[in-house]
Amino acid sequence: MKRILFACFLLTATCAAPFSQTASAQTMAVTASAFTTQVNLMDTQLAAGDVTSATATWETINSMMKAELGITKGQIASATPDAATATAKYHNQVTMYKAIWALKSSLATNRTALHTQLVAFGATI
Repeated sequence: MKRILFACFLLTATCAAPFSQTASAQTMAVTASAFTTQVNLMDTQLAAGDVTSATATWETINSMMKAELGITKGQIASATPDAATATAKYHNQVTMYKAIWALKSSLATNRTALHTQLVAFGATI
């Protein structure tokens, strides 16, 4: 009997709790120059054989790319400046992001291709 009452209490508490789902955009502002600086830093680290530092820099670059994707997606939602242009830009960035993600498995081996793809992504910022 106690179990049934406890279960009813939990159900009532769960159903009565006010739930509101909110979405927030990435707040990290990404500039083309900051992105390029990080890309060049990672390339320099890889050239020096410092894969540990390059991996840490990769995490920063990855965060910047995701933030830029979030910003572009926000432009689509708000139609700023133009939803069709923002949609095309977003699809282009997603395609590049997928190609970059496939190369990141071996930063040192894919250094040149990765740098080229990252520079292309940076040009869309």
